[in-house]
Amino acid sequence: MTARDELLRIVPPPGGVEIHVDWAGIEEALGVALPDDYKWLVERYGPGSFDDFLHIFQPESPFAMTRLLDSSERAAEILDQARERGGNIPYETDELLAVGATDNGDTIYWVTRPEDEPNSWTITANGARNMKWPHFEGGIVAFLAAVMSGTHHVDVFPQVFPREPVFSPYPAPDPRRR
Repeated sequence: MTARDELLRIVPPPGGVEIHVDWAGIEEALGVALPDDYKWLVERYGPGSFDDFLHIFQPESPFAMTRLLDSSERAAEILDQARERGGNIPYETDELLAVGATDNGDTIYWVTRPEDEPNSWTITANGARNMKWPHFEGGIVAFLAAVMSGTHHVDVFPQVFPREPVFSPYPAPDPRRR
């Protein structure tokens, strides 16, 4: 069974998701190609959260806090600030690209090595309140399948996560609120 099959089995995606992304434009804006499993995840699940806790950044989102470009730029700034304050970060800032976050402020990153082989990128996370950097040998879909199935626990996540392996799409923005 592939990681995609496992994630679909554990956490079924919402029905009727129709996401069309200008991947070339997003990759140009980021300055790097993105992994195929991430593209599949975005197109299959759309914007939302896993267990109302873990959010995967989206190429396009009405919510700035979940936009891939905005969030990855902000995460890089935070890393640089932490490094300036003497934080022990086991990766260079340009080796990390934020791909998700938790409601606790933990950040999930791709380790972008080698940069020109995005399908071989692995995952690391950093807790908002500690300097742990647990590493996962796999891409974002394999990471989600392992975490949501309970076969892999990330040290910076709460012990009770996940409570229930569910994906909740974000509500559509109200067009009257602009």
